[in-house]
Amino acid sequence: MNPAISFITIGVNDLQKMKSFYKDVLGWQTTKDEEGIAFFKMNEGLIFSLFPENELAKDIGIINTSSEYKNFSLAINLPTQKEVDDFFQMLIEKNVTIQKMPELVLWGGYRGYFADPENNFWEVAYNPFL
Repeated sequence: MNPAISFITIGVNDLQKMKSFYKDVLGWQTTKDEEGIAFFKMNEGLIFSLFPENELAKDIGIINTSSEYKNFSLAINLPTQKEVDDFFQMLIEKNVTIQKMPELVLWGGYRGYFADPENNFWEVAYNPFL
């Protein structure tokens, strides 16, 4: 099997608030507007979706055990350090929670972290090796 990810779905508490964040703050466009779920088409066929946390738990067949801290992060890789800085400036102007301002890192890259309204963490990075 050729490894590939087709969908990334985040279970959310407030679908409208989260959808608004990704559309209005980050400027992403939904691909299909359906009640109860939001789909955003990403690069190379990847779909990022938001689905109510309790509905996702039901769909999986588990009891919803949500917490404030999520043990994963998602990443956006940009072509230059300046684009990372510009992205963070836009986040600051839109009052987005900055977890860590961009900084040079030991492995030779440059990155920072922000959180969406439900504390899903996003790394925004410049990786000179990609």
